Amino acid sequence: MDKYKPIITSDFKPYGLHRARDQRFFEGEKIISLRKTRIPNFTYTDFSCYVSQTFFVIKPEDIDMKYLTGLLNSKVIYFWLFFKGKKQGDQLQIDKEPLLQIPLIKPEDENIIKYIAKLVDDIIQISQTLENCQLPNQINFYQNLIKSRENEIDQKIYELYNLSDDDKMEIEKLWGNNVVCEK
Repeated sequence: MDKYKPIITSDFKPYGLHRARDQRFFEGEKIISLRKTRIPNFTYTDFSCYVSQTFFVIKPEDIDMKYLTGLLNSKVIYFWLFFKGKKQGDQLQIDKEPLLQIPLIKPEDENIIKYIAKLVDDIIQISQTLENCQLPNQINFYQNLIKSRENEIDQKIYELYNLSDDDKMEIEKLWGNNVVCEK
């Protein structure tokens, strides 16, 4: 590293290394998200994954990780983050403070948690299959399957939060204006 000292621009001299982070955050089950993003995308992983500080790692011990992944990726949580979370310009800032303020619902009915976790499992498996697809009709088929599972999760989350039809329309409108236009 000594040969690079003259070109390191970090305030953390001499080698530009930042404070150490606990290794346990990078190993095992976790959810990863970009810290600053226009559209949040929370990704479940169950393997060692060492990421830079541009990513936020979520490792709660008191909730099913796949259920939480489905919940965090829902349109309801996007709506909440858009209006109540932190922002930098048009980017949402996904870090500890706004995430801890989200009014998460953990249903008492374990079957709902298992149902959403199963849908997240389906999305993961379909996404892995999609990675190997090369034919446009196959790609469209698997993309539509993923959208179908995401819609099922959204509908269940709407029910969990006991949202009215007007609330759902407002959430869908924001989603359509901000997300669909970006794709």
